Amino acid sequence: MTDDEVQLTQAQAYEAAYRFVWQYMDREPDPDAVSLQEMVVALEPTADQYRTNDPASWADWLNCVRDTLDGVPLPRFPRT
Repeated sequence: MTDDEVQLTQAQAYEAAYRFVWQYMDREPDPDAVSLQEMVVALEPTADQYRTNDPASWADWLNCVRDTLDGVPLPRFPRT
């Protein structure tokens, strides 16, 4: 999937963003230790091939968009 292949509704974009933040926090061993500032720095858009300061973020984003479009159930607390 490339960034020009799909358009999301506002609701779908919000859901994809929720999924994205969730997966970012869920991969950390201590999610309470991850600051919002660290996340924003990692996700800052760039003009290079990686699209963000964290090279894995673009692929993670595309997966979140795909899950949203496929209707995969949202992650919920408590974490499983």
